[in-house]
Amino acid sequence: MLKNWLRKIALDKNLRGEDYRVLLFLLSNADGETVEISQAEIASFLEYKQPRVSRALKRLDEFKIIKKIFIAGKLIGYRFLIEGEN
Repeated sequence: MLKNWLRKIALDKNLRGEDYRVLLFLLSNADGETVEISQAEIASFLEYKQPRVSRALKRLDEFKIIKKIFIAGKLIGYRFLIEGEN
């Protein structure tokens, strides 16, 4: 499943370079299918401004690559929507 999911993402012409960088960073910090990390942490590591990270995460969410995880209304991380597991 993971190989097919990654190939599908690689072929997606709607994603931008910053989207891929944010996704790779999320994957590198993942604990299984989820990652608990803030936009500020992502921005700091990638040396991006926070709005740029926010836009990339929004696109990844819109294209159903990730899903935001909320607890008590607060964003705490992201879940990867791997094919066949959503």
